[in-house]
Amino acid sequence: MEQEYTSTERLRGELAAARQRIATLEAALAAAGQESPGSCRTNVPANFYLTILNDAPALIWRAGRDAKCDWFNKTWLSFTGRALTQELGDGWAEGVHPDDIRRCLETYLHAFHSRQFFEVEYRLRHHSGAHRWILDIGCPFTEPDGAFGGYIGYCFDVTQRRQDEQFRRDVERIIRHDIKAPLNSLKTLALALFSDVQDAEIKPLLPRLHHAIGNVVNLVDSTEKILQIERGEYAPPAIRLNLRAVCRNTAATLAPQAEAGGVRILLPENGPETAPFCHGEEVLLETLLTNLVKNAVEASPPGAAVTVRPFSRPDAVGLVVHNQGTIPEAIRDVFFERGITSGKAGGTGLGTYSAAIIARAHGGRIDLTTSEAEGTTVTVTLPPAPRGLREDA
Repeated sequence: MEQEYTSTERLRGELAAARQRIATLEAALAAAGQESPGSCRTNVPANFYLTILNDAPALIWRAGRDAKCDWFNKTWLSFTGRALTQELGDGWAEGVHPDDIRRCLETYLHAFHSRQFFEVEYRLRHHSGAHRWILDIGCPFTEPDGAFGGYIGYCFDVTQRRQDEQFRRDVERIIRHDIKAPLNSLKTLALALFSDVQDAEIKPLLPRLHHAIGNVVNLVDSTEKILQIERGEYAPPAIRLNLRAVCRNTAATLAPQAEAGGVRILLPENGPETAPFCHGEEVLLETLLTNLVKNAVEASPPGAAVTVRPFSRPDAVGLVVHNQGTIPEAIRDVFFERGITSGKAGGTGLGTYSAAIIARAHGGRIDLTTSEAEGTTVTVTLPPAPRGLREDA
């Protein structure tokens, strides 16, 4: 009776349908002048109500006003291989994986005391002895008189989805590893050609080729780190980074694209007197700035300029990117959310999203101002590097 679900939307649809069936039944019972399941747990209407849910494909539980579970459907009992008497009260928690039990209970009890809907994933022991991943969706229910009656939860086996996600991550890690080897070879070849080639037209292009290949290698490295950020597993290294160097490297990376579009990237000479040092990962901060400057270049008409500069204050350092374009009003408040894009063929909205999460992972933030008169300014604010940190080579 175990059923695999691969979509949160589908699970929520199943939950909504079950809740609608419950509401319809309660209305019918009320119309017949019968008591609801919440007002008397042992009468015939209650048993009829629970019978409807007993054979549902989801694992279903119910808790009373004291947060103790007083009923589980047959699907739950079949999954765990335990008797109802073993699961009642807090007995069900015996099957939760030791690494998940605290988070599971904290999520449930916090929602219970605030009477809120909740979702939590945890591992529950299957009758085979293996722990399987469960998505538990809980919501409060009320008695016919409107009083709080307890909670009802619908659980779905999402082990396959979890395994698919892990498989995808493993494949991506292998691909990143396998791509880097030939790229590093190309990088070495470009450096060797610079020493051997004498052609006056080709030789000046080789440093750019070497730099471009290096940037692709860095991009491959950054994708794994961005995944770590999204999973909450990333902590920036204790390394001092000069934001002036980050600006120079980014400008060099995007110079060919900017020149092809007739756009200039300007690095003002009158930078901050105090060196703008932050701490963190160079490849990620260059990815952050590259995404922002690339967006600015693409939004600029031929002949326009994009200005990139670092800043330093006693309490913060950071980066500023300015161009003369404007961002549509409809997306200004959500500009740094995943998937937000406008007016760009093939745009995914992932560049600005990754910039925002990289900034947050380094203890910073991104702010945006835009208007027809002033253009668009994106400011990345970061904590300054503490004294005594080593500087990246």
